[in-house]
Amino acid sequence: MPSRRRQGRHHDGVMVTIALFRLIKAVLLILLGIAALELLDVRTTAALRSWVAALPYATEHEVVRRALAKITTASPTRKELAAVVAFAYGALFATEGVGLWLEKTWAEYLTIIATTSFIPFEIYEVTKRVAVLRVAVLLANAAIVVYLIWRVRRQRAGHRLRKG
Repeated sequence: MPSRRRQGRHHDGVMVTIALFRLIKAVLLILLGIAALELLDVRTTAALRSWVAALPYATEHEVVRRALAKITTASPTRKELAAVVAFAYGALFATEGVGLWLEKTWAEYLTIIATTSFIPFEIYEVTKRVAVLRVAVLLANAAIVVYLIWRVRRQRAGHRLRKG
């Protein structure tokens, strides 16, 4: 199936932004997966504890203390599961990002479906505890879905006009 891009045509700026957003998320999730696997080593966990303890004021914050306790006391099975989930989502976001960069229709549909499926969980998280980052992610994902639906519908309408 030939690509929709014609020679000499520039990338859609919004698509490039969405693709880069997805690719950055993929890299971060893959790094998170690697970090989860590294925490299987007791020495790494001990080093993390001492590193955080050496940070000025870090252990004075309840959020930091709770996060550190959760990370360092998790069972090996839980750390492995976290790594698998991070790698799986990283692979999904990498696939979306590359497909969107190449302006593939399948990637637009994949991104619409995957992103829409996360929105109810994001809404739940925002209602549970409002935080600027949570609201920003929810709004960004909703905007991505709306834009991609608009783009797919526009392309389908244009395709029908060319055929008719």
